[in-house]
Amino acid sequence: MDIARFPDCVKLLDHLGLYLRDHAKVRILVISETGEPLVDVNSWEVMEKLHKLAEPERFTHLRLQKSPALEFLLFEGQFQDREIMSYVIRQMNNTKFKAQGSNVVLTVKIKEDGYEYPTVEEWETYFKTINGKKQWQECSPGERSDTVIIKNLPTKWFSLDSNNPKPCERFLKDALALFGQIRKVDYEDCVEDGEVSDDVTSLGNQFGIPVTFNAYIQYQNYASFKAAMGGLKGKQLMRLFPGQKPTFSPFVVDYDRAGFMADRTHKIRKAERERLAEEAKRKHEAYMKQQNELMKKQLEKRQKKKRKLEEKKIEEDKRQKDNTTEKKSQNKNNEGEMKEVETLEDECKQVAAQLLKGVLLKVATMERERLMEQRQDVMKRYSEEKKRQEDEIKMVQEDQAKSAEAMKVREKELREKLMKKFKQFEEKKQKTQDKIQKKKHIII
Repeated sequence: MDIARFPDCVKLLDHLGLYLRDHAKVRILVISETGEPLVDVNSWEVMEKLHKLAEPERFTHLRLQKSPALEFLLFEGQFQDREIMSYVIRQMNNTKFKAQGSNVVLTVKIKEDGYEYPTVEEWETYFKTINGKKQWQECSPGERSDTVIIKNLPTKWFSLDSNNPKPCERFLKDALALFGQIRKVDYEDCVEDGEVSDDVTSLGNQFGIPVTFNAYIQYQNYASFKAAMGGLKGKQLMRLFPGQKPTFSPFVVDYDRAGFMADRTHKIRKAERERLAEEAKRKHEAYMKQQNELMKKQLEKRQKKKRKLEEKKIEEDKRQKDNTTEKKSQNKNNEGEMKEVETLEDECKQVAAQLLKGVLLKVATMERERLMEQRQDVMKRYSEEKKRQEDEIKMVQEDQAKSAEAMKVREKELREKLMKKFKQFEEKKQKTQDKIQKKKHIII
């Protein structure tokens, strides 16, 4: 997203993407139409409904304020700019909807959230009460109207190292020099979550890392202080880089009433910071010394373990060498024994071969005799079977001759019967023709 889309922006630090924009904050009151308590109404569901009612626009920040009673729900919302805020106020004000899971009808009241801001009369009256009739130049720095306090600034936006968030005083000076010449700056950490948008609020404060801080800006003259107080009125901080969505962080502006930037308190803080830095340095050195001793002990332990392993390895190698020598002598003995065994095996094979040869000859003779007997038996059975087959063939031939003779006799009988019937038929035929001829003559 381009900065040209935000013509009302005031540039603070271009390389950090920091700008000032008009405040666009609203207060939303959700009440029952009948005035009954909102006991069965879920505040998260109401918040989701508010997001839907604001569409197509969206809140950059919306949270529930602590309500003293259950008669209403109070929300605080933030928009990207005042134009969107005005549009959403017109669209959402006096809208009604039914709470999910109940029959309670809720009404939405929304208006721009006013903000308290110190006036010129307030700080002039305050310092006049403290300093009496002294002129501004006669008062000591920090004890006059010269220091602007900006609360709840995101620490990450003003830090040099994102891994170790800590505000950079040079960035603060460069940003706030917009309103005049600065004498000095200082800050104090504030771990409370403010109203910073989603990319700023994080779990950092759970680990002791400050999320926001309060900046103290002391100007050289009253005109610069007044210009800063006027220029920061009704503004919020915006961070925008090309091609990214903008993020917003509201802040609170006040003037220094406690003399935080007075020279005496500044010296005390400086001394305290130096003491803390020295203590941190001493703790760090003690820690590093402890770590070095621990590492030294671990190194000695590792070296001792390494020596033990080397000694163990040497013993193992020696044992393996002795085992190798013993194995060689055993192998020689085994070779002699193996030769004796092989000689015995050869002798056994020769004896077995001779015995086997005699046995095989005897077995072969017996097998031959058995085969000859079996052959004679087979030839005898074959002769008997052949004779039986010849007898059967002879009987079949005799039966066939008898059948052929019977067939011839039967055929002769049938032929005679057929010739007899044929003659009878011819006689009947002749008689029939004679009758027909007689009838013809009679008719004629």
